[in-house]
Order: sequence, then C-alpha cells, then structure tokens
Amino acid sequence: MKIWRELLILVLVFGLIWLAFTWRPLSLPDSDFNLSSEREEDLAELILDDIKNQYEFYDDSITNMLLSPITSRLLDSLNPKKYEYRFHLIDSSGEINAFATIDGHIYVFSGLLKFVDNPEQLAGILAHEIGHHENGDLVDRLMKELGLSVLLAVMTGGDAVMVSEISKILISTGFDRKQEREADEFAYNLMIKSQINPARLAHFFTKLKAEEKSYPDNMEIIASHPNSKNRIEGALSHPLPKAFEEREFEIEWKKLIEEIL
Repeated sequence: MKIWRELLILVLVFGLIWLAFTWRPLSLPDSDFNLSSEREEDLAELILDDIKNQYEFYDDSITNMLLSPITSRLLDSLNPKKYEYRFHLIDSSGEINAFATIDGHIYVFSGLLKFVDNPEQLAGILAHEIGHHENGDLVDRLMKELGLSVLLAVMTGGDAVMVSEISKILISTGFDRKQEREADEFAYNLMIKSQINPARLAHFFTKLKAEEKSYPDNMEIIASHPNSKNRIEGALSHPLPKAFEEREFEIEWKKLIEEIL
C-alpha cells in the first residue's frame, strides 16, 4: 500500500507540474496578452512600408481629393471611434479591392474606384472595412494566427520576411462568416447615420456578381465575399428609420475618375 501511495503522490506531483506549465499563460496579466496602442501603431507602420514595397501609391493630394469627401462623412458619423483612420490609394487598375490592416489603416485599389458606379457604393465598402477595425477583427486575426510573442519579436527585430507574412495574413481572405456579417451590419448602420442608403451596397454586390466571370477567381474582393446573394438580400432588407432621406454626394463620379485615374 505504501508503494502505491507514493506512486500516486508522484503521479499527482508530475500532473501538477504539467498543468502549471500548460496553463501558465492564463495566469499572466491581461496586458501581456493585448497588443497595446503603441505596439499596434508601430506594427502598422512596418506593414505600411512592406505594402509600399509591393505597390505604387497615389500621393496624398490625389488620395484626399477622391476619398476625403466620402471618408469625412463616414467618420463624422462615427462617434466614438477606436482609431484615427488613415486611407491609402493604391495604383492598381486591375484589382477591385479594399482591405484593412491594423491601427486604422485602410487601403483602396484604384480598380475599385473605377468599378463602382458612384461614391455611395464606395462609402458602403469603406464602412465595411471600418467595421472590421471597430469590431477588433484585425488584431484578433493576428493574435490567432501568430500569437503575441511572435508579433512582439517582429516589432523588436524588424524582420522583413515576417512583416511580409503579417501583411499577407491581413490582406488575405481570413475573416469568418460571423465577422463578415457583423462588419456588414456595422456598415449598414454607419451608412444610415451618414445619410447613405444601405441598398447602395446591394447594388455594388449585384454588379460584382454579374461581372465575376470577367475576373480571376482569386480576385480578393470576390473571393472574400462568396455569399453575394445573402449580402444583397441583407443590404436591401435592412430597416431604415421612418424619416430617413438619403443625401447624395455632389460629385460627378465617373467624370472625376476618368480625369484623375
């Protein structure tokens, strides 16, 4: 009996040691598991530099001329907001896409500006990307994919290869259906606050669905929005306030795009 008792004690000791090492992360302060605003800002700048190495960017004057009338109205209706948002315009006519990274950075391809029929459609897309930021989807994706220790190592070491991998993760189609649905709902509500009808987003997805065969299957915005039918129905059926009136942007969109891009 003594031998069995000692053996049992030994097993329990080893079991407790295993549990201590296994569950130790849960005992660390919450701050050690969060990407602080300063760290997020530093990493966002590294990602921006990496993306600039991959693409040509329009200068700020052109970016502001085309995007500011739209983004200003959206952000004026977003109160409070988690980030000071920065919008970047990428010179790539063949890509119909927009994506968000972290720390309020949102990237828009010139191909998307040429594809949309009006600024209201673009506003809906940008509202969706803002939703991913406000819902915490971007940092959540990085934490799940890489973990905090890897992110901190990248920031302190400045490893260009790892920064590039992080950029790929953020650009890629990594949001789950729940996150996409919540970002859509966020977009609808922000559009209404900004006096833009959510049906504009439905019109965009209808056009995109009709044009899909003309574009590669791996086109980001097509691949990341596979349930166009559901999204069209969601945007069209979203309830509007009784007194809602849309305030259209006073922009000759197609003419402006042809002259500048």
